[in-house]
Amino acid sequence: MSLSAFQGGPRSLVLAATVSVASLLALAVMAASMTGSSTRQGKRSAGKTKSRNKHKQKVFMRGLYNLGNTCFMNSTLQSLASLEEFNTYADNCVRLLAAGSPTNSHSTDAEIAVQLNRVLEQLRPQASRVSAYSPRALVNSLSKKGRWMSSRAEQDAQELFQMVSSTLQATMRDSDPSLFNSDFLANNAPIENSIISTTSSSGSSHSAGSKQHPSRRRSSTAACRMPPFANPLLGMAASRIACVKCGYTAAIRHFTFDNLSLTVPRARSTTVEECLSMYTVIDQLDDFKCRYCTVVATLAQTRTDIQKCQAELAKLDASSKRAVRQSAILVAQTDQQHQLEQALASNPEAELKGIKLVSPQPGASTKQTMIARTPKILVLHLSRSIFLPTGDTVKNTVHVRLQPLLDISPFSTTGHMNTGASRPISGPDAFSGMTNTDLYARAQRNNCLYRLNAVVLHAGAHNSGHYVAYRRVPLSTTDDPSDEASVKAEQPWTEEGRWFMLSDAETSEVSIDTVLSAGTGYMLFYERL
Repeated sequence: MSLSAFQGGPRSLVLAATVSVASLLALAVMAASMTGSSTRQGKRSAGKTKSRNKHKQKVFMRGLYNLGNTCFMNSTLQSLASLEEFNTYADNCVRLLAAGSPTNSHSTDAEIAVQLNRVLEQLRPQASRVSAYSPRALVNSLSKKGRWMSSRAEQDAQELFQMVSSTLQATMRDSDPSLFNSDFLANNAPIENSIISTTSSSGSSHSAGSKQHPSRRRSSTAACRMPPFANPLLGMAASRIACVKCGYTAAIRHFTFDNLSLTVPRARSTTVEECLSMYTVIDQLDDFKCRYCTVVATLAQTRTDIQKCQAELAKLDASSKRAVRQSAILVAQTDQQHQLEQALASNPEAELKGIKLVSPQPGASTKQTMIARTPKILVLHLSRSIFLPTGDTVKNTVHVRLQPLLDISPFSTTGHMNTGASRPISGPDAFSGMTNTDLYARAQRNNCLYRLNAVVLHAGAHNSGHYVAYRRVPLSTTDDPSDEASVKAEQPWTEEGRWFMLSDAETSEVSIDTVLSAGTGYMLFYERL
């Protein structure tokens, strides 16, 4: 299915079991590649698997019928179903609808929320083998909001994910607006992250007259409190623009996200960490007009105008009408000069009414975005589109290596904020001499340690192919030897799980090595530990 447009459109149940020729070919290629890696890696883990078999309980996964090129939806739903926090959130959404206004409970968003929750319930791990489930009712509900869901065109898994996330968010807000803090949910609001203090590039604290926006000097401990039924997908990012010429840093903008779209580099292979590094890299801008430089240029022009006005006034008869007019102009210019000086001293971003600003020549500046508040569920979209000069779009097939754990500390803000144009918003603390266990424990304390829970893969070309999902099922307490239980309670990152591949109605258990070596990941779903 397409990486840029949705597949969709209900078909009869006979056609539902049939996948397009392109999808079958793509799945065959995927299966062939996985067979080789599974054979090699399976031998290494055979001994470990045998030792655990006596502790395993039987677990079966339920597939979803393909209703006509709906593998993009099936793989996304299977991934969301693997996330316990998301299941709880969807269930709370339906509970709020039941207890709220009848008007809201009959809206399209409410209908989607109810049908989604029913599908998630059906996709929970089963104790016995069950037949695949048809999500037709959910498709019909989604089609009321997006016509592309009922079309036969190929569609994109990320677009469906965003539609589901925004629909649940809107449903929760409409059910009980008092549950939500508008400051946290407002996009691009220049609000303060309560855990961050600002420091200059030299490491000293900013004084009141330093070149920073005053909103970052105000305490706002309550500004970003999470609502009690917050979307677990929501995180917050911080974006900063700094002028290289004068060193001024504008107000750091915070915005919420439910997934991060990462560009996959054009290389032989890469990692998730390298993709995150590209997202948080300091970019150079050449056409940015610095507010501080603008006020400085306006003040310089105002002072020049005052000098000219004073010189002309000295040549005039003080009692003449022209002298009176010039005196009034001089008073206005002097008042303008005072406003500009006050702005430079306290807040360059302040509104300067009646003052025509002088536009300086655009200068060099830097821009960077980092994660300021980590979500409970981190969703990463690996953007694989390559736009050619001819106008065509092709798929970037670079192999992206995965790991069971992801530490996003290097890409997140810490307790101090740098305002130097050439320095990152926040730098990671020194990790030298720390073991992996210490690093994981530190990342977990900082809410920066995540475990891979599901992967949506795409096989095929940019505009055709097939989506499948890998999802993790945690081991129950009876699956683990008792002598390991205490260790896993203290170190949750050591907890193992069982992995399953789900290709529409087909399901099968696979090894973790098969998942990590797949390489064609399109969407990654992580749970915070």
